[in-house]
Amino acid sequence: MITAYDYGIIAFYLLFMLAIGVVFRRTSKDTSDYFRAGGAMPWWLTGASAWIFSFSAWTFTGAAGKVYETGLLVLCVFYATILALLFALAFTCLRFRRMRVITWMEAVRLRYGPFTEQFYTWIKLPLLLLFAGVSLNAIGVFMSAVFKIDMATMLVVLGVVVTLVAFAGGSWAVLASDFVQAFLIVTITLCLAVLVLARPEIGGVHGLLEKVPSAHLNWSELARPELIVIWLLATLWLKFSDENNMERATMYLMTRSDRDARLMVSIPLIGTLLGPLIWFIPSMAATIMHPNLAAEFPSLAQPHEAAFVSVSLDVMPQGLLGLLLSAMLGATVTSMDAGLNKNVGIFIRSLYKPLFRPDASEKHLLVAGKVCTLVFGAIIIAVALGVNRYRHTNLFDFVNQLAANLLMPLALPLIFGLFFKRTPSWSAWSTALIAGAASWFLGEWATPANVQQWLGWTRPLTGDEATYLRLAVTTLGGTVLVGGGWFFFTSIFYQEGSATHRERVDAFFHNLETPVDKHGVQGVQTSIYRLLGGLCLVYGAFILLLMLIPNSLTGRLCFLFCGGMIFAAGAVLHRIGRTRAAQDTAAA
Repeated sequence: MITAYDYGIIAFYLLFMLAIGVVFRRTSKDTSDYFRAGGAMPWWLTGASAWIFSFSAWTFTGAAGKVYETGLLVLCVFYATILALLFALAFTCLRFRRMRVITWMEAVRLRYGPFTEQFYTWIKLPLLLLFAGVSLNAIGVFMSAVFKIDMATMLVVLGVVVTLVAFAGGSWAVLASDFVQAFLIVTITLCLAVLVLARPEIGGVHGLLEKVPSAHLNWSELARPELIVIWLLATLWLKFSDENNMERATMYLMTRSDRDARLMVSIPLIGTLLGPLIWFIPSMAATIMHPNLAAEFPSLAQPHEAAFVSVSLDVMPQGLLGLLLSAMLGATVTSMDAGLNKNVGIFIRSLYKPLFRPDASEKHLLVAGKVCTLVFGAIIIAVALGVNRYRHTNLFDFVNQLAANLLMPLALPLIFGLFFKRTPSWSAWSTALIAGAASWFLGEWATPANVQQWLGWTRPLTGDEATYLRLAVTTLGGTVLVGGGWFFFTSIFYQEGSATHRERVDAFFHNLETPVDKHGVQGVQTSIYRLLGGLCLVYGAFILLLMLIPNSLTGRLCFLFCGGMIFAAGAVLHRIGRTRAAQDTAAA
């Protein structure tokens, strides 16, 4: 049951988030600062941000609902990301940093030319705003289920807070809030997992695995094995393309060197390996503790998406639920404000400046970027309200299919173009169109009836099987085979292209082969240590004070663990900042 303590904790967290924006409001002196933190960030900060950006409240609503229905099969979605990150560690991360641009869309111009940049800008901006709205909708599901507040009202309130944070501090505020949220999410979800496993009706890990539905561990009960295999292959490609296309370069462009770009990958790698093992416990336990979520949450279109929150309401002591909700809110704030900052950067650098104000000063572009942040925030809120009204499928499958149909065809040239240079300037936009058309056509054809007749199956496809098949057909058939084949086919026209294009591509690949070792930013890094350390000290101290809430010893120990970890991190960072400041003064 949510209490007055929980409301107070959430209120403090929202004020703390706004304070982060105020603290970092003067760090952005130009668009490079505002959109990519000046390319001067340490690896551990960008790594934490990259990991937090990879999930949002969707993890605790959409993915949690899928775990409630299918069990550990969803683990494959998260672990597919590990293979994608290993490839990024070995090859892509250095290429991202060496592009030497402010926004990833500028790299599209360098690789494929101005027309392709405009093509991607006009298509990607609406899509990115759509996905930001979906992320906001995900946290709205969670918060609405807890507070019993109308979804529309909840979405507007949350959207306004996120927009103001991104507006005030830009990428600096995004990175700082991400770091604090990483500690909060890890500690609070670990406490929740321990509390759930300690419940007598669960009986630890062994009891959980014994009592969950058999289909959660025996995937052949969920779908035909061959359909699960091709779905897993499609998921692997989705995660690979998500982590290794030019659009993902945003976080890497914030690092100061090749070494930092490579080191930052270690944090999302470790987080993706261990995080899901913790997050899946409450959702699996919900099948035992709450076997009929539809009766408990009749106002939700997809009641199983409340699996995580239903268990949280059962086991959390006073105040700890408010801390958990703050963590969930933080996860979505990260996803949305990073996306918002990235979208505004694309609009300002690739649309507003070249088309409307080519001679604009950096000061003018910075002001325009902040105004655009407010406008885009309003659009994202409107999109979230629309998604809430018209969505009829679960968030997990809804997000995956959206990505397969809309994002993957566009991502294909952004992956291959980093490694293969001999394609004409029109190869990217033509590949995106052909792959998109092929994905749509195959998706329309791959109805359960058509597939059943084509394969000669006597047993009809279930709803999940139809979903798995559609995702695999559109991704592997439409995008990889048709789109990939077309991209490499265009290489026979490379020599027929203009000399200007070939020179631009040569320059782009020369950058990719030239290491980045940026010096002269020590003062920036020193200020980051001190500012971030101070923020962690304040929030950690606040959580430690929550031990005064009248709870059992277990509840007080949870606050001690969460607050102590954040406070300790702040103390270390603040001490390092003071030491470096003294060294800088002595050197001067």
